[in-house]
Amino acid sequence: MAIRSENFLLRRYIEKAMVDLPAMPTTVLRVVKSIEEGDASASQIERIITGDAAITSKVLKTVNSPYFGMARQVTSITQAITILGMNQLRNVTLSIGVLNALSSTSPRIQAIQKSAWESSFASASCATRIAKAKGLSNTVVETALVGGLLHDIGQLFLLTLFNIPYTEVITRSRRLALPLHHVERQVLGTTHAELGASLGERWSFPADLVSMIRLHDGEIGAEDLTPSVACVHLADRIVNRIVNPDEPDIDARYPFDPNIVGWSGLTEEQFNEITEEVKGDIEKAKAVNVAD
Repeated sequence: MAIRSENFLLRRYIEKAMVDLPAMPTTVLRVVKSIEEGDASASQIERIITGDAAITSKVLKTVNSPYFGMARQVTSITQAITILGMNQLRNVTLSIGVLNALSSTSPRIQAIQKSAWESSFASASCATRIAKAKGLSNTVVETALVGGLLHDIGQLFLLTLFNIPYTEVITRSRRLALPLHHVERQVLGTTHAELGASLGERWSFPADLVSMIRLHDGEIGAEDLTPSVACVHLADRIVNRIVNPDEPDIDARYPFDPNIVGWSGLTEEQFNEITEEVKGDIEKAKAVNVAD
């Protein structure tokens, strides 16, 4: 049975906004599809990206930010592919596409988006560190990275287009010390994870990425517990604790799924070490602004 929202009108506005969102730029879709299918050469990917001057500029600006720690300035897409690899370039391009679709002229919303992306880059780094600590394959590491980067696009959508009512949802979660996704479901009839997955499907994201977005809040069955989903869930929880250090009820608002913690097999010392490393990554991420 469908769960009714407390604010039916708001729910209808959200549904309409989902339909009215612009499509993902063709350049972004072509890059993602070509890299996912594995049949494109570096020169072909370069031709696709450089055919769009605006996306080329944003890709190079992002790649040259301190987050990526380049020893020298990257001046071409070919260089970016050589240094980062195809999958990292796909991740950067996807991020730029999402921000294009969720653009805003409001300085206040732009500041909120920048903060959200700092957390997203930190989650990507954290998910990667967890996957490596588990000794997972490079494929899983790269999958977890893009999941960490884009898992909260539903929240970005709500913060951008429904900032005032969604801020009230966040405030209620804090006041009542309830998990954020529980309050979202009460008020909206859905959650930011479910909205994000719907956006991912609308924008033709790979199926494994859509799953990481939908399931990152945990509370999932064993059949849905993949290594990449687990890494993204843990990363989301760790980063929320880092960016909200003084919040007394953070454990209640962003609970760890015990099944996923058990899966990780990581010690408290390993969790603490990853947390300290990610704190440094957040400082680097502050120099990244893919929205510009």
